Amino acid sequence: MTSQLTDVVEAVKSFVAKGYDREYRVKDGQLVDLELGSTLDACSLSVDAALRLESGDDAEDASNVYAITDPATGNKGLLIDAFDVFDELCHVDLSEQLVTHRETTPVGDQDVPMKYGLRKIYKAEFEQDPARYVLREGFPDVPPCPFGEHFTMLGFDTVDQSYVWLVTSIIRDSRLIRIQYQGEDFASDE
Repeated sequence: MTSQLTDVVEAVKSFVAKGYDREYRVKDGQLVDLELGSTLDACSLSVDAALRLESGDDAEDASNVYAITDPATGNKGLLIDAFDVFDELCHVDLSEQLVTHRETTPVGDQDVPMKYGLRKIYKAEFEQDPARYVLREGFPDVPPCPFGEHFTMLGFDTVDQSYVWLVTSIIRDSRLIRIQYQGEDFASDE
């Protein structure tokens, strides 16, 4: 079902058309149904499809889309890992459920200058000035997400004062500074 899909937005539209209309998110290592506010049991959920889209040498940039059914409620929804970080955020039992049958598809966007309307920053550019870029988490001013959800984190260029798309290898880089939104009193000039 997923092998023909080569774009996250395309994959989301395809799954929504098949009835995967719930929004799932990882919070505190657990999978949560955002509408109900309830946690799904990682051991009993059914990952019906798992698609990994990667580009660049050594998967420099990757995103994952998971189509999930909660057998307890019969609800079907999507978990979108636009930044390929859930393996670090999930408890091991959930992570194993997600990646067991994940299908990997290479996409040819390794030289594309934009992703989801944002300037795409590759590792080579990051290496020139790692302190220039930060990862903002929970900021209310992030631009809209093209697949019907909202970004919970996004790269930010502190020189241009604009949001950017950081490739996965940058997000996994220990030098990248992560900044949690602290409310209205938080200064926006990093």
